Amino acid sequence: MSSGSAQADPAPGGPLGGVAEREQLDPIDTAVTPSRRVLVTGASGFIAAHLLPRLASRGHRVRAMWRGNEGPARSLAPGIEWIEGDVTRADSLTAATFECDAIVHLAGCRAPAAGETLEQVNVAGTRNLLVAGLDSGVQRFVYVSAVGASPAAGPYFRSRFHAEDTVMSSGVEHVILRPTVVYGPWDHFVTAILELLRRFPVFPMLGDGTFRLQPVAVEDMVDALTQSVERPDVEGGLYEVAGPDRISFTRIVRTVGEVVGVRRPIIPLPDGIASPVTRLARAAGLATPFTPEQLDVLRWGSVLSGEDNPLRSVFRVKPLPFRDALEDYLSPGSADGYLEGGAS
Repeated sequence: MSSGSAQADPAPGGPLGGVAEREQLDPIDTAVTPSRRVLVTGASGFIAAHLLPRLASRGHRVRAMWRGNEGPARSLAPGIEWIEGDVTRADSLTAATFECDAIVHLAGCRAPAAGETLEQVNVAGTRNLLVAGLDSGVQRFVYVSAVGASPAAGPYFRSRFHAEDTVMSSGVEHVILRPTVVYGPWDHFVTAILELLRRFPVFPMLGDGTFRLQPVAVEDMVDALTQSVERPDVEGGLYEVAGPDRISFTRIVRTVGEVVGVRRPIIPLPDGIASPVTRLARAAGLATPFTPEQLDVLRWGSVLSGEDNPLRSVFRVKPLPFRDALEDYLSPGSADGYLEGGAS
């Protein structure tokens, strides 16, 4: 497995979400597969909103699978073929995978909906998609897991680990990416922080906020995903993907506030108080980055496990520093996406 941490090298940004063209590391001299028909699951989510137009711009014929939830990708990616499908319903996947050469599997969940389980969505759903893809002759399966996937971790990360095992044992050509927290326009991470900073006189924090994260800009994630579809030499790899900065959640909140000019005291909340506050926030329709489920994800999957960052060493991308990317994403004309939100 390739994993590691990068150093905080300053870099300009990339082409989407208001991020300017950024410095690239020397490219790897490798063949790139010709145009493919690519199925992207989880197409109503914010990563897909950035990935779909990128794949289309590279000449791929893109089919986007969604489960009845509108998302920003529908308006941002014209010319994409849209199809409804649900990974928990195997019979809905035949049409979605038909004549596809590659699948990018973004669909998954951290907290299952009523009547569903993490096993049904993340593990059995991945298996259903693999079976349908193999029946359709899919040549490559790109699975997006999460840093922290382990049989010894919490329920979410266990489900991601078992889904990875399903992919690796399927016999299909595959690439597995384990990102840290991905942020960018239409996310649920910085979006939630922004909403709380703007609506309340204090920022309520579940826990002390000292745990460290290594957030990765969606532009960098999309670069790795695109190369995972196109490059033959990354096949069979399991790669951790992260930004260059290891920073505490408290520092992240303060940085977001500084960039948008909104400073709030950060108030740690013990679990006994945090639970009712979370319920009230949800009832008010507010995004909350400090629910117990999300905090478990952040604490377990916060930083890379080693010193090498495959984003640099494998995909030859110089990862965007957190503050630099935020300043571009939240610049005038680019900040609206953060206020609209999206599914990850």
